[in-house]
Amino acid sequence: MKDFDINDSLGFIVAKTNYFMKSYFTKLIKDNDLNITTEQWAILNAVYHNQGASQTDLARSCLKDKTNVTRILDLLVKKGYVIRNIDINDRRIYSITLTDLGESVLEQLINISDNANKSVISELYRDEYLELVCTLKKISSSIEKLL
Repeated sequence: MKDFDINDSLGFIVAKTNYFMKSYFTKLIKDNDLNITTEQWAILNAVYHNQGASQTDLARSCLKDKTNVTRILDLLVKKGYVIRNIDINDRRIYSITLTDLGESVLEQLINISDNANKSVISELYRDEYLELVCTLKKISSSIEKLL
């Protein structure tokens, strides 16, 4: 049988890195007394970059299923961070927009995220970081084509 060490597997390394980054970011969010999860942050960020997008569009951009996005949006609406607006062209569809409170929270999250990213890559040279990002994007694109 071929010897295989999962600790040297790209998928495992990426998953482990994602787990640690998500845990670190969650800690920073709590340390800053923000009542939001990393999943909610991803949706807020997607709404900011796609003002008026539908729930389906947000699900696609965040790589989440529509049911999860609906649940997350319910919480974000309850917190006053986003508003669901009935689409003028199709009353079955909602377009999602940020509230002023949502923008304020998002601004704080962006600062926390920026500082977190700087911390976790502090031991890399700029060129190493850029190469890593480029390589991961190529791998992600290759996998997407395979799917």
